[in-house]
Amino acid sequence: MTEQKKSIYQRAGEWGIPFGLYLACAALASIFADWFQPLAFIFMILLLATPVVVYYFQRRKFIEDDGFTEHAALWMLGILLFILGSVISGFIVYLVVQFFRPEFLYEQADAAIKMYSEIPQMQDSELLKVLQQMVDKRMLPTPIEMVFNAFWFVTFFGSILSAVTAFIARRPLKRYRR
Repeated sequence: MTEQKKSIYQRAGEWGIPFGLYLACAALASIFADWFQPLAFIFMILLLATPVVVYYFQRRKFIEDDGFTEHAALWMLGILLFILGSVISGFIVYLVVQFFRPEFLYEQADAAIKMYSEIPQMQDSELLKVLQQMVDKRMLPTPIEMVFNAFWFVTFFGSILSAVTAFIARRPLKRYRR
């Protein structure tokens, strides 16, 4: 009995979980990089490796289908991976920012204000004044707003990235003669 091939939706459901954990690791490395500097390097590696990871899943599906997966299907697989991955990552990031680093955005804004105020050309800038007002009046996004903004950004960026990696993943399979 042969195993029936799984649809892109089933594969996205299976592979979206580890991909979401991958995205969560990248996000957490970014969030805690100000506490432990090597995490900034890890974040950059994970960020730059994201296209390779998406390609890996798309190529795996292409090979599973014996090279007959259309570009649109691989693209949809990538989009679904980013949607599910963003949901999982967003949930984890929300818990961390809400309960472990509730002042994260304000700490980052304060660091930006300090950095900009040390630059002579920026000391009287409108950007610095607006940023300081946002901090003083507690107008920065809440953790859930930050997570939803990240969800939409990652999903949009992921859909564009998936279109590109789907083209690459469709390179012809090597056929060996016996």
